[in-house]
Amino acid sequence: MTGVFDLIHKSWKTLRAAIKTLLDLNRTFEALVARVYQGSSLPCRDPTDSYWLEDPPFPELVNIHSEKLPERTDVVIIGSGITAAAVARSLLQESERKKQNITLTVLEARDICSGATGRNGGHIKASPHETFERLEAGFGAERAVALTRFQLNHLEYLTDFCKNKGFTQAECRKVETVDLFFDQKAFDKACHTITKLESLLPEWQAMIYQAAEAREKFAVSDQVVGASSYQAGALWPYRFVTAVWNGLLQDYPQRITIETNTPVLSIDKEGPSDYAYNVYTDRGVISCKHVVHATNAWMGHLLPKLNKKATGMRAHMSAQNPGHHNYEGFNGDRSWSLVYGPDDFDYMTQRPFSDGIGDMMLGGGTFRSKNNGLDQIGIWDDSRTDVLTSAHLAGILPIVFSRENQQREPARQAKFLQQHWSGILSLTGDALPFVGKLNTRVTGRSSAQNSGKDSNDSAEWISAGYNGEGMVYAWLCATALGIMIMGSEDVDIPAAPGFPGGRLYEWFPTEFLLDDKRFNRIDVLDLADQL
Repeated sequence: MTGVFDLIHKSWKTLRAAIKTLLDLNRTFEALVARVYQGSSLPCRDPTDSYWLEDPPFPELVNIHSEKLPERTDVVIIGSGITAAAVARSLLQESERKKQNITLTVLEARDICSGATGRNGGHIKASPHETFERLEAGFGAERAVALTRFQLNHLEYLTDFCKNKGFTQAECRKVETVDLFFDQKAFDKACHTITKLESLLPEWQAMIYQAAEAREKFAVSDQVVGASSYQAGALWPYRFVTAVWNGLLQDYPQRITIETNTPVLSIDKEGPSDYAYNVYTDRGVISCKHVVHATNAWMGHLLPKLNKKATGMRAHMSAQNPGHHNYEGFNGDRSWSLVYGPDDFDYMTQRPFSDGIGDMMLGGGTFRSKNNGLDQIGIWDDSRTDVLTSAHLAGILPIVFSRENQQREPARQAKFLQQHWSGILSLTGDALPFVGKLNTRVTGRSSAQNSGKDSNDSAEWISAGYNGEGMVYAWLCATALGIMIMGSEDVDIPAAPGFPGGRLYEWFPTEFLLDDKRFNRIDVLDLADQL
């Protein structure tokens, strides 16, 4: 009888543990849904200190604002990161080409470029072998190629633009990027897709290295099961964006003002007049014809109907002293991804430096938090970091870049975590950005005089929701948005540095437009299929 009792007791304990696990998972999911649907508020006032924001090349821009807000402007742009800078540049250049002297006012809740752009990894990296099959399943092979090519094109346009403008402080450069795989299934899948893309996307070339060759060539741990390498890019994102702002202020001093530390509290629409929108800030009210939402993860603050379509997620970055390790000597010409499994990876670039061992910029650790990353979704607080995620970033490099047979020299293993910080990225229900004109169903703003119909003369617009890949989405998405606002979609515009040229939909994917069909289809909870 004792044996039977012990068996029943053990079975009950196992069942109870299983029930507890299920209940805990249910509570975790319920809390996640509640956070997501509640949406964002304004950005917090005291974010963590980002390495990128130190020693600004244009200190006068950090807290730039006029003595008094303008009462009226043609376009209000909310946000001051890469999206805002690109759409402002696009608007000003296209309006100049059309001889229409429009005016812009940029409103930023905190210091200039202090959101995701000033906190990300600065990695201009598209990884077709990681995303192509998902895109192909959703849109077919032909459109998947077009969507992938759009991402890849950012490398040429950003590097050419920086070279043309002389933005040396942005450190914008092409690199050899190396994906180091620690999971055999993930490596095999990547190899399969790389082979498939040889004919579908011939301009993208990747090399594959099996375990032994990868470990030897890239001087990495025996835990690496394989590697791939291809071309990508890197830059100092904050310095790039502030250089763009500085240039626009010099070129168009009478047509653009930037108002930092001026959060937008609300928006309303009066009617079909030319300046139909009132934008309310804590410094006053501005009337305008167009409102551009360039706030990425914070889009739901002023567009609450998007809270069931997209959400924010706290991500983590670090700056580390390389010491004397196996990744020294590349002078900023190499970057890395550390791939642990499907959609589970860290990413790292190295700043160029005269001795070849510039600071390492390492981000990721997404699934290392207490609840495997779920507790970071629906979080818009970048004033804090997650301790387990930060601990992972602080400790992973010696595991990856130490050879098992390498002599253990204390000086060679020396490392130092200089800084770690957080930033908020945006996730959309279908993993594609939101770009284009917003109808009243999305904004919830229609006037009595307008009877719920969109005015042809004034509108709200968006470019946001880059799913952690802003460096290969934001610049061209926002450039396209400027063309849309100016009504130049069907105009054959000459190519220029940073701009593809031609008619808009020859190079811009219509899949990014937030029309009614897409709006109805998207559910932010579909993210569960991607995690």
